Amino acid sequence: KKNLPKYPKSISIITSLTGSVIQDILKIIKRRLPGTNIDIYACNVQGKKCSTSIIKQLIEINKKNISDIIIIARGGGSLEDLIGYNDEYLARQIYNSKIPIITAVGHETDTTIVDLVSDMRAATPSEAAEIATKISSEDISSNNSELEARLNNSIYRILNSIKYKLSE
Repeated sequence: KKNLPKYPKSISIITSLTGSVIQDILKIIKRRLPGTNIDIYACNVQGKKCSTSIIKQLIEINKKNISDIIIIARGGGSLEDLIGYNDEYLARQIYNSKIPIITAVGHETDTTIVDLVSDMRAATPSEAAEIATKISSEDISSNNSELEARLNNSIYRILNSIKYKLSE
């Protein structure tokens, strides 16, 4: 399993262009880590062409090699709807990806082979977006404020020490 980067600059999403999945993911990424480059790759999320369309997009993203994380997502569905996510060739493509992959396929209780070979499994597409942006811009801002306070405190102590030595 590959580690996910703490501060992804670019996230690729493989999903259907219609439906609420893509909107949910985009809303969360833009809220938590604005400025992140997001590339969307359309695929069939069910049916006979499902696995081959995802494989095609994975090959394309890995060829470009500009993404820090790939999210493969779709909403819930019946076992028959999710059958494409149990494809051996798709599983091998995910396993061999140079870029870490988060899968969010089906509902929380659904588990597919792609979930088992991916670097991280999310229960929902929204959770996949949160995992990809584990450290949000608010976290970064808060951390910067803490570091600024510590730096100011250190400078104050150093200046007081110098002032004390000069007064001796």
